[in-house]
Amino acid sequence: MRRILCLLAVLVFATSTFAKAPSAIEKRVKEIVGSRAKILSVEPLPIKGLYMVFLKGARGVGGFMMSEDGNYVILGRLLNVKNPKHPEDVISKLAKKKGYLKPPEPKKVDMSKIDLKNAPRIGKKGTPSIVLFFDPTCPFCKKELSTLQKMVENNEISFYPKYFIVHGPRARAIAEKAECIREAYGNKAYFDYILSGKAPKKEPKCNKKEISKRIDRDTKEARELGITGTPTWIYKGRMYVGYRPESELKRVIDKGKKK
Repeated sequence: MRRILCLLAVLVFATSTFAKAPSAIEKRVKEIVGSRAKILSVEPLPIKGLYMVFLKGARGVGGFMMSEDGNYVILGRLLNVKNPKHPEDVISKLAKKKGYLKPPEPKKVDMSKIDLKNAPRIGKKGTPSIVLFFDPTCPFCKKELSTLQKMVENNEISFYPKYFIVHGPRARAIAEKAECIREAYGNKAYFDYILSGKAPKKEPKCNKKEISKRIDRDTKEARELGITGTPTWIYKGRMYVGYRPESELKRVIDKGKKK
């Protein structure tokens, strides 16, 4: 009888400790991410004292592993190698079980709120066109622009460059100069400057006042559309947040063509 009571005591203690761990972790996660992401769930992992925190943010579902005390975060994969020839991805399996692997439906956008009439269009008319909101000092924006440059040169797409200045006066100055170079010297010079910082030797002549107004208008549009980060691009009335490789861009465009 005494042994049974002792066993019950251990089980009660273990259950209460387990119950407290997720709430302690949730509190710490809220301190870290604030309102930028929503906690979907906190799940125990096969390693004692380690939990998986699933979050939902602007780019979809993600997460990280966290220690029971909330003081340590582990980024990356957790593999079960009991069978070394066929290691099992513990996090992916758990995410699939919870139904988190399905990508979120891109947000609908009211295209009437975007001024394309007074915006420059880079690329051949008649090709699928996207609207790109970006900050010229954002590294992932440059990666996206590099991909778009290649696709524009292959006559696969065209795009409207829209500026969402989030990194201060330096970013603003680069945007204004880039547009001035584009107006004076064309798209190649524009890409050379905005991607590599290579400016023409001769100072370009342009309507700086109008360019400044357009950049103000772009940033206002971005805020009204609820855009919070860069790059963000819009195609067929749908918003896609974050950098996408060429294969993903082509997949979205091909899907849009079928509609």
